[in-house]
Amino acid sequence: MWKDVLMRISRLARLALASSTMALFLAAALSAQTALPTRKPVAQVNLKANEPYYLDTFKADIDRLESGLNSASGQKTKLESKDKLNILLDTIDTMLFRQYCDREGIKVSDSDVSNQIAQYRSAMGSGATDSMVEAALRRNGVFTDMKSYFKQELLFTAYLKAKKTTELKAIGQPSADDILKAYGDMKFNLRRPSSYRFTMLVAKTQGKSEADKKKAADTMKSIALKVKANPSAFEQCLLEGSLESAAAGYQTMIGATIAKTAESKKAYPNLYDAVFQLKEGETSDMIEEPDQGYIVVRVNEYLPEKQLGLDDYIEGLPTKAATANPYATVLALVANEYQSSKYSALQSSARAEISAKLRKEAMISVNAANLAGILDEAEINAVKALKGSGYNIVAQ
Repeated sequence: MWKDVLMRISRLARLALASSTMALFLAAALSAQTALPTRKPVAQVNLKANEPYYLDTFKADIDRLESGLNSASGQKTKLESKDKLNILLDTIDTMLFRQYCDREGIKVSDSDVSNQIAQYRSAMGSGATDSMVEAALRRNGVFTDMKSYFKQELLFTAYLKAKKTTELKAIGQPSADDILKAYGDMKFNLRRPSSYRFTMLVAKTQGKSEADKKKAADTMKSIALKVKANPSAFEQCLLEGSLESAAAGYQTMIGATIAKTAESKKAYPNLYDAVFQLKEGETSDMIEEPDQGYIVVRVNEYLPEKQLGLDDYIEGLPTKAATANPYATVLALVANEYQSSKYSALQSSARAEISAKLRKEAMISVNAANLAGILDEAEINAVKALKGSGYNIVAQ
């Protein structure tokens, strides 16, 4: 009898232990489930596969753009509801296009993206960093992260090459009539103002110590006195600055031009005043230009005001192109401007065309409830009304 009782107690104990263990397991599982964050989608896009755009990502995109714009302006402003709606719609278009490229086999490698970022960083100048690139993108209204932005731009370029070959070929091979018309349209801005071409000896002082700046000033003062006393000595100084610049302590720039314009005077006030007081062949005293350093110039040629023809150089024009390459021809400048304008127009029309196509083709759903508190009622109603403006969209 006692043996039976003990067996029953043992069985009950095992059952109690198993029940307790199961309870603990279920409690832990339930606790783990409730601890997981619940991500709320504000939109879902399905062209090739279902892809959600979550509320927390939407908020992060808004914050990224706001902080970037505020850091650039020094103000503390918040994006308006209509601006946030534009972020949502732009993101939907981005998701649609990315899925389209994936479906069509249009690809961009990670190395392509890295190279593009490096080129952009290099164009910003020596010492530019990824953080500076990010800041520049924010100032231009880019709300996505840097890599996503550059990948999207490269995908669009690849799309144009794959799907708009005829249009790209036409842009790359403009006709004579195309160039003549573009030249006529640009002619007003192709009038070179009175200018001087000169040779410049410059001891740069950016980032130098006070002792090095004084040494540079003494060097250039000595050169100015030397060539004033003996103008032919300028040739030797020119060669030393060109061939032995490290030892000489200055550099030589040949063929520089400065136009007689308000822009030139504002950019280089001391250099401007000095050059336009000289005659051809004359050499200046030492000039101090804060953004350049210490300078001595010899004026080589006066260039009178002139309407430039296609076979003229663009030197003296107050444009970035003329600063970058003053010996480019007007023909090259006009052709480049024509091609840039046509390419920009193609980009705009192609974006509008593919976006309209994909908005109709894909299945898009937007969760209006999850947008509440982010968008105002007017913008939420605008989202609900998108179906009537070319979107295959369901507003939940």
